[in-house]
Amino acid sequence: MSNTIREQIIAAIVTRLADIRIDKGYNTEIGQSVQRVLKEVDPGDLPGTTVWPQPESVEKNYGFSQIVMPINLNGLVAFGAVNASIEAEKILGDLIELMTAIEWTLAFTDGGTYTISPGHTITGPISGATARVGVVTVSSGTWAGGDAAGDLTLRRLVGTFEAENLNVGANSNVATIAAAPTGQDAPTVVTGGLASGIEYMAGGPESYPEAGEKVIGVPALFNIHYRTLAGDPYNQPS
Repeated sequence: MSNTIREQIIAAIVTRLADIRIDKGYNTEIGQSVQRVLKEVDPGDLPGTTVWPQPESVEKNYGFSQIVMPINLNGLVAFGAVNASIEAEKILGDLIELMTAIEWTLAFTDGGTYTISPGHTITGPISGATARVGVVTVSSGTWAGGDAAGDLTLRRLVGTFEAENLNVGANSNVATIAAAPTGQDAPTVVTGGLASGIEYMAGGPESYPEAGEKVIGVPALFNIHYRTLAGDPYNQPS
């Protein structure tokens, strides 16, 4: 049996949320365990995220339906000695970034001997552009050999890179690029293009833990815009 477009979008979001890991340049590990509509989360499954699809609204047009599906994401972390408010802001930032950020791909050559890693901020000394590294893919060569080549997956792009060498902090000429990165918008990255738009609507902790409690939960609400053929929730207009 095939799945509705709504179900395909929900499943794609669940899969995408698994990317919220420190080794992919995020600030928390709430992608470690992603579960749907789970009211009681086992502490052993933390950090994690629960996914709550909400009732959707429909605007009927000739031949198709324009749909808005709210979806609530709840990031959960056992914060230990860390201030709960500080941890909550990290969770919220990760959820907003994953769901709404443009993802950029930047080809590089001559990488090394310093290794670019997820979480690093790269800078173009000529352009002044900066971006945060999410994923590093080496297709040939090695960092140690100074000839690594491949692609950087980037977020938080500020400015426009040009043909130049890249810096990471005080480390200069760690790789060479020939052109600016190419980007994909959030609906494409998060839902494979099934959604036409994703809007962040509201978020942040509704309350903070009482004395002795060790878990902080942070909701974030998003509106997912998508279309289906009229009377057919399994297909979209071309």
